[in-house]
Amino acid sequence: MTAKSFPRRGGADATPSTSGELVVVQAPGATPLPHRRAGRAGDRVAQLVTLLTRLAGGGSAIDQLAFRKSLEARAPASVKALANDMACYAGFCARAGGLGLPASEARIVGYIEDCEARRLKPATVGRRLASLAVVHGLLGAPNPTRAGVVRDSIRGFRRRVGAAQRQAGPLRYGEGIGHEPAKGFTLSALLAACSGTLPGLRDAALLSLAYDTGLRVSELVRVNAERIDVSEDGSAILTVPTSKTDQEGQGAYAWLSPDTVRRVRAWLAGAGIVSGPLFRRIGVIRTRARDAIAASDPPAPPGLRWRLPAGQASRAGTRPVLATTTYIVGDDALTPAAVRLIIKRTARRAADEHLVNLFGADLDTAIAALSTHSLRVGLTQDLFASGEDAGPIAQALRWTSTATALRYGRKLAPSSNAAARMLGKVRG
Repeated sequence: MTAKSFPRRGGADATPSTSGELVVVQAPGATPLPHRRAGRAGDRVAQLVTLLTRLAGGGSAIDQLAFRKSLEARAPASVKALANDMACYAGFCARAGGLGLPASEARIVGYIEDCEARRLKPATVGRRLASLAVVHGLLGAPNPTRAGVVRDSIRGFRRRVGAAQRQAGPLRYGEGIGHEPAKGFTLSALLAACSGTLPGLRDAALLSLAYDTGLRVSELVRVNAERIDVSEDGSAILTVPTSKTDQEGQGAYAWLSPDTVRRVRAWLAGAGIVSGPLFRRIGVIRTRARDAIAASDPPAPPGLRWRLPAGQASRAGTRPVLATTTYIVGDDALTPAAVRLIIKRTARRAADEHLVNLFGADLDTAIAALSTHSLRVGLTQDLFASGEDAGPIAQALRWTSTATALRYGRKLAPSSNAAARMLGKVRG
């Protein structure tokens, strides 16, 4: 958004609340928050090179340049997945003995059986086999995961345990305030549970924008304030410079509803953000209120002293002090883990405020099912429910094919497919 819409506040902005509490907002840069440890990507590259060298037993030369260039072509989440997958395979090799790379067909089959014994999901094992294929390509070795015996092994694994993937609990739009509590979590319930505090304004803007755009969490945390172009009707266009399916940075665009724009404006104005990361860390410092303490009058008799509680004797004769809450807006963007925590924390608050009809074990299960992907899944299901086809949905959510859209909306897609539209007319 443009700087003229959201003037920066210099230093701290203090506002008295209705409860007698003093609220102070430290604008970005006024009081920097501790920086996170940098160099994680470089650490993973070095760790992977060391791990591959150990798995190869020193008999194969690890082309560090090729490995580094290969990582540069992948999204950070893909690099993290590759590191996790190879660590899992290294653990199997440590138990089985012998050299891990290059791997024989028999070793890969043994690895699949080991994964099944540890009750890993077929989708997880499939991803780890894909990582092994990438590593063999870097080593210039034949890819054992393409062998017929390996493919038969993974097919048998899927048949025995079922290939259905666990899907994130959807956060569909739902009904607004004034309706009966929802049977499950909805975006409307979570927005109603967001408080009017500065963190509440941020969380409401984040949830609303995530639903409108269907952004992946890695894309959501990289949204910048200056990439939001507000239209005259109150809506806006968000520029998405890169994504999981657009590593070359051709860019894409997403539409923001007027309601989302209002929530984003409220957050930016409250936080004093003009440019840079839209969703940021907030540090919170709270102090307690203190009552006035009268001076000792008349003076205490000789040999005696007033029994004031510890810490109050030095404050005798002082005035009352209001409780204060200081919000420190950081310069750094939220992490995916922080977004996940915000979703689950807001869902718990919605349940506490009776905005959803969930209790006990059902409530705990529903919260556990929520993830950073829940809003993307919810938007997809709402689009299917509104009668949209998989093609336009895949385009809106920036998928390269309709397969993922159909998987997300497989329970709702039948109600809007060709058979449903035809039969609804002739057999309604």
